[in-house]
Amino acid sequence: MIGNLLFYLMSLSLPFGLVLAMSKRCSERWNRLARAYPVVSGIECVTKRTMQTVILDGVSLQWNSYKGIVTVGVTSKGILLKVMPPFSIFHPPILIPYRECQVEPRRWYLIGKTVQYTLRQAGELKLILHEDTQEWIESQVASLAIAQADTPISEDEFAVMQTTG
Repeated sequence: MIGNLLFYLMSLSLPFGLVLAMSKRCSERWNRLARAYPVVSGIECVTKRTMQTVILDGVSLQWNSYKGIVTVGVTSKGILLKVMPPFSIFHPPILIPYRECQVEPRRWYLIGKTVQYTLRQAGELKLILHEDTQEWIESQVASLAIAQADTPISEDEFAVMQTTG
């Protein structure tokens, strides 16, 4: 009886252990980005889009494709990327500031129209998104900028702006 129980536990732990080990191994590029662009506490998405595809390329001959499991969010500070649970094990959220991004069109194999983000702190690591996701990000950032421009400035903030020039 105990022998059967131990046998079942061992036979089930092997596949789970292999899945966890593979997930850890595949998360290296994502973790490199997460170390370069950690999420600031208290940051909230203005809007988000779920089930998006993100590709991480660079560093070696391989790439990581997160097809349909990434939530892309637009914040006042930058672009927020989160992997959906349960795939988020070993994949912390990433907040990429807008000023860190250099975006250029790129054709990615058979996917079609995509854009490539070259990030200053990530060096050779490239982030690839579908063109429609990039257009959505740009429209949301534009609406956010308009909303912030329409926000009235208090007299205290105006005084600070006057003194700092």
